[in-house]
Amino acid sequence: MKVFRLALFFLAALSVGALALNASTLTLPTRAETQPLRWKRQVIQIAVSTSLSQPGNNVKTNSDVIGALTRSLDAWSKAAGIEFQLITSEKQSVSAHGRVGDGVSLITIAPSAENLLIFARDPYVEAARTRTFFNRKGFITEADIVLNPFQQFSSDGTYGTFDLETTFAHEIGHLLGLKHSAVIGSLMSDKVARNTAVRSLDYETALLSESDVSAIRNLYGIDDDDCCGAITGKLLLQSGKAARQVVVWAEDSETGLIVGQSETSTDGSYRIGGLKSGEYSLFWQRREKGFESLSGEVGKTTVDSGNIVLPTQKVPSVRSTVLLTHIGTGMQLGDSAVEVKAGGEYTIVIGGTNIESNFVNLEFNSPYLQTQNSSLRVEDFGSDVEALSFILKIDRETPTGTYSIFARDREDRRSVMIGAISVKNAFK
Repeated sequence: MKVFRLALFFLAALSVGALALNASTLTLPTRAETQPLRWKRQVIQIAVSTSLSQPGNNVKTNSDVIGALTRSLDAWSKAAGIEFQLITSEKQSVSAHGRVGDGVSLITIAPSAENLLIFARDPYVEAARTRTFFNRKGFITEADIVLNPFQQFSSDGTYGTFDLETTFAHEIGHLLGLKHSAVIGSLMSDKVARNTAVRSLDYETALLSESDVSAIRNLYGIDDDDCCGAITGKLLLQSGKAARQVVVWAEDSETGLIVGQSETSTDGSYRIGGLKSGEYSLFWQRREKGFESLSGEVGKTTVDSGNIVLPTQKVPSVRSTVLLTHIGTGMQLGDSAVEVKAGGEYTIVIGGTNIESNFVNLEFNSPYLQTQNSSLRVEDFGSDVEALSFILKIDRETPTGTYSIFARDREDRRSVMIGAISVKNAFK
């Protein structure tokens, strides 16, 4: 196995920082994409703006900005064998929108005119943005990251701020060419919230989920005897037309841990690559407006090496009467994943449509996550959303990662929130 290193060439003077859990946008020049974007080389030079060493009032005092950045880069470096070479830069602004940038891949938080313009439409929603430039062959030539100067950041989990480390890591995923993931609890999900409590130090955290790792390995490959295989297939509608914008995800058949995901292309085909050897169960969910509650199973397969091609399958048009939309703890609903600790017991609340306790059964594909449907209670969150609470028990041996929650209606159809439960391992 090859060993890759994170090359740090910036000055020790860059010593302040903060990281946040972020929702962001990957900004690309207009084109009809026919292939994923990626860097041609495995060595990428990143210019760290001096604005990160002297951040403004939107970064909490004493936040470890540079430490958050380097840890984020290191996580991706280990996952994909990418080497990042960091240099300091007096530049404050990202390249202007267009076909060609200035050739410098910059990370900045400066409140310059160009940086502020990126967030002008809705300045208080996104934590950061990545602006990417590429050539006709689909190779990235430059990628700039700007943290939103209108937002608040910290590295200690301060309530209401965005976590710096997660923000940087999410944007670096975009810098490398990844799009948003449908796995809610993954780093690359677009459903990431501000901090709701000071970060707990009594459990292990992992920036990248299994689905994040498989996605980047699929894009760049890695020299590993146990990796990497891929699962490919095609989904069609009952009419025979291609089933577009359908999410297909793979779970470890034994643990229920989500290991990868893909979205069907214009011809209904999908590919989940970067997978380690193992047996996987595949599921699908339609993402088109009005079809969020339509989901089903693709089947099981064993991945060793190379591509596993599954038979073409038709997607039924019958929808579940249940739609899951929100989840949370402490009687607070949100649309980001719930973090729980292995060995813990939690009161979870879910929101959606037609989720009444007299006929909805909640299910998990993992033997490590258990709930008694007798614990279901109807909660009053007003007329806009129906809500249920229930007791969720997490086995102490539960592998770290993301797990889906299903709601089965009385017609035996299931709605799902993909990867809505994010399990962290307790320190031993």
